[in-house]
Amino acid sequence: MTKTARRKTPETSVAATSGPSPLTRFAELVATAGVHSDVPALQESGADETTLNAQLTQELGLAHDRWGLGLLHLRHSAELIQEGGVTDVALLVDGAVRARLSEGARAIAGTYATMQAPGPDGRSEWGILPEGHRVTLRPGLGQLRVLIEDARDFETHWTPGAGQTWTRTWRQGETLAVEVHRPATPATALADAAWDVITGIKDRTFQRELMERSNQVGMLGALLGARHSGAGDALNQLAEAHFAVSSAVVRESGHDARDVDRWKAMGREATETLDDLQKSATRRLAAVLSGGLR
Repeated sequence: MTKTARRKTPETSVAATSGPSPLTRFAELVATAGVHSDVPALQESGADETTLNAQLTQELGLAHDRWGLGLLHLRHSAELIQEGGVTDVALLVDGAVRARLSEGARAIAGTYATMQAPGPDGRSEWGILPEGHRVTLRPGLGQLRVLIEDARDFETHWTPGAGQTWTRTWRQGETLAVEVHRPATPATALADAAWDVITGIKDRTFQRELMERSNQVGMLGALLGARHSGAGDALNQLAEAHFAVSSAVVRESGHDARDVDRWKAMGREATETLDDLQKSATRRLAAVLSGGLR
């Protein structure tokens, strides 16, 4: 960051540009992962740039845990920058600026997409650890017990679980982590929300009309067609059209990170969190899509 980028004055602390401020745009972005951003409130309270950047980075990291893009092997951070006298939020990967909030959610999603390595079923083929092979777990807890209680850094391959979920475990340093993943793209999340909206319409004639239309254009297409002519373009501007929740990660350190029973509880906690996040996302999207129906 340049000296200009670090300098903070009342006139340039937040850009006076049309549309939402960069911190509001950031809050909208991480909200797609069910993360409530405290950064706007911190900025209003007079927090310095170091504090704001630390909070931006923390919230972006949590969003990556939940987006499930398979990029946890990379170091993600965010910071305020000044370019041409205008404040923006830069999204960094391994210390390099890769995107800016002003570019919009679609461009940011596209940038992250170039870094992904999804398999045919949507699960990431990237490992978490920079070195070492991944372990294929055998049935039973014997192998995993040895890894959790005695091993240094390790990482497992994805293992199928209940409810169309997949789980992987890794240790890095003194931290044990469990990720539970259920593939969900923004398109499928929007379609699920559209289904909820249409099935909840009390006007049965109108509902039947939308159901029939969905046979040609899908649930989301039918719903958008019932709104104003620019509804599709307006939706495409929303962060929810490009980001969705598909993972939950639980981490543990200290003595509990060597306890198999705690590992079991971490898996349950991650699964419950993922269920709640995806249900909440569907409700949030349904509320957005239901606006403007006749």
